[in-house]
Amino acid sequence: MNTYSKSKQLYIADHLSKNLAESERRLNALKAIEKAMKNNDPDLMTGVEMFVKFNKTRFAEQYEIWKGSSLSGAEKSVILGLFKFSN
Repeated sequence: MNTYSKSKQLYIADHLSKNLAESERRLNALKAIEKAMKNNDPDLMTGVEMFVKFNKTRFAEQYEIWKGSSLSGAEKSVILGLFKFSN
């Protein structure tokens, strides 16, 4: 299992390798997700804690609570990507 940092690195590299319109939108969503994690549960960014404590569905639900509103498509995509690259 990859660490959060490694999963993030792999996600960003994969994301930037694609020719996506408005690719900055997902990178901004990643920043927002990280800000919420730092403010609410900073240990999630240490090692594999995020991937041990949550599955992708439960993390999306938790992030939605932290955010206080529904997730955007970009946020959902980032979460799926992070969990994809955690393995």
